[in-house]
Amino acid sequence: MHIQPKLIQNNKMKYLFFVTLFLSFVACNAPSEEENEDTYVPLPYLGHHETDFSVDANGNEVWDTMYYQVPDFEFINQDSVTITQEDVAGKVYVANFFFTSCPSICPSMMEHMKRLQEKTKDLEELVILSHTIDPERDTLAKLRKYIEDREIDTRNWHLLYNEREYTHYLGKEGYLLTIMDSEEEESGGFLHSEYFVLIDRDKHIRGMYNGTVTEEVDKMAEDIRNLIENEYN
Repeated sequence: MHIQPKLIQNNKMKYLFFVTLFLSFVACNAPSEEENEDTYVPLPYLGHHETDFSVDANGNEVWDTMYYQVPDFEFINQDSVTITQEDVAGKVYVANFFFTSCPSICPSMMEHMKRLQEKTKDLEELVILSHTIDPERDTLAKLRKYIEDREIDTRNWHLLYNEREYTHYLGKEGYLLTIMDSEEEESGGFLHSEYFVLIDRDKHIRGMYNGTVTEEVDKMAEDIRNLIENEYN
């Protein structure tokens, strides 16, 4: 069959019209660079995940991801008040591990934690939990003196005490951090992680940030604010 040149030209015009119309639609509906920058990207869930399988009433398969949760805990704070998971229930909190005689990373960590507290002071639900890994020397009186010397604001910040074995276990198995004894003099007797851990309202670990690096702590403050504003408000 021979197709007339005029018919071919008409078809080409129709094709170009629809292509132009489609590209215009895409351009009008594509998000701007500003919108892309403002789009909230959910924080990851850290730790091992488990998958739960079930069948609903209609016989459909249902798969549900069970994200890792920090286990229940019990500590005494600087004011001899018992602090448990109930005190952070429904709240976002930050956890770290330290000891008052630490000669290496702890002074920097605690100063950065003070700065984090200042940057997030308008977030009423945020709680900070700092656990001593050296309870033999860090008595409650020693913790109170440490708070006084370093001018720590304890309105939403607890310095926590419990038996050494229990605290080390929770740090390693609960918060997935490194804590171990050390014979190196410059370590003060312990090697431990410099990371701050971000936990959401449902006890999920949502981030780890180097507590000795300004940029990391600033990022943590930003992530805490975004988490609360976008996932809970």
